[in-house]
Amino acid sequence: MDLWESLTAALDSLKANRLRSVLTMLGVIIGVGLVITLVSLGEAAKVYVNQEVGGMGFGSNALVVHPGKMDPPIEPSRLSYSDSKEIARRLTGINDVVPVLIGSAQARMGRTEDKIAIWGLTENWPALANYRVTDGQFLTSSDIEKHRKVCVLGPDVVAKFFPGSSPVGETLRIGGKRFQCIGVMEEKGEMLGMNMDDMAILPITAAEDLLETRRLTEIIVWASDADKVHDVQQQIEEFLRHRHLDQDDFHFHTQSEMLSILGNITGTLTLFVAGIAGISLLVGSIGIMNIMLVSVMERTREIGIRKAIGASDRDLFLQFFTEALVISLGGGVLGIAAGTASAAAVMAFAGLPFGVSVWAVGAALASSGIVGLASGVYPAMRAARQDPIQALRYE
Repeated sequence: MDLWESLTAALDSLKANRLRSVLTMLGVIIGVGLVITLVSLGEAAKVYVNQEVGGMGFGSNALVVHPGKMDPPIEPSRLSYSDSKEIARRLTGINDVVPVLIGSAQARMGRTEDKIAIWGLTENWPALANYRVTDGQFLTSSDIEKHRKVCVLGPDVVAKFFPGSSPVGETLRIGGKRFQCIGVMEEKGEMLGMNMDDMAILPITAAEDLLETRRLTEIIVWASDADKVHDVQQQIEEFLRHRHLDQDDFHFHTQSEMLSILGNITGTLTLFVAGIAGISLLVGSIGIMNIMLVSVMERTREIGIRKAIGASDRDLFLQFFTEALVISLGGGVLGIAAGTASAAAVMAFAGLPFGVSVWAVGAALASSGIVGLASGVYPAMRAARQDPIQALRYE
């Protein structure tokens, strides 16, 4: 009996007992499905973070200075616009710096009134953050210096207060003060949980006046090279500690740190689910071995007849071993399909980019193959060692 005949005989045997075959595969299906689902979600989450951070221009050379010792900060922010200017002026290895002040205020145009997000920024934001103006212009250094009451609006704000017309040149009341609109930003959608289209961008100085605060939300620093981020962070740390009277009232975030945190979370979850998957595969292996031993017992007379008409021990071993391997690999394929479907459903719900890890699929197939090898050898050996005379006498 060659391999093809063994495969055909194995498939015929499984078709004759469809329900039992599927139930036997269940442990392998669950184990493989869990691996595929979690690994795919972890990879998708990494891609999502890269896209979100990269879409805002936060490349690998970006460094964000946050107030407080931790997230969220317990104490009020002590970061200031003057801090950001001094960082840009005094420290080396820096490409550019953007101070960020985020708040909210009531806006009104005619009878339309609603609360919108306020972003206080400087003129260099669009080039650094990969953010374009689609109508009008962005802020200028003169706007910043003279505290001009001008604003650049997001598309959602435009649609809300200036439906069907350009707001450039028009006046919008924000926080009870009149701001002239000079531009409209491109549509960005949500990024890292923030709606980038429902906001008004003001000169950082005008935003400080409007929100009546000199405390920044964050300072974004772009190092001249990704390799210099650590050196720049050390310089900023020493500089701010000196300016803030030796107080560590700030902390840092980088893209690599965000990815590292995400990697640690997904790694822990992967290990946890890998343990569950391993148990499922072990249970599946025991189930396959048990069913194969039952199958050998049920087909004892068949084994005796086949040996009587010339089947060798090798033929019988190959037949039952192939049957166990088909069950295991079949469970692996079904597990990959189930894991891919569940991962796709979760990604669609969470808004993550869909993708399945190739190496996870390969590892899943290899694992199911190993399960088949481990669970099929002993039952196949039992079948091959049957005495033909005793087998023919079996009732």
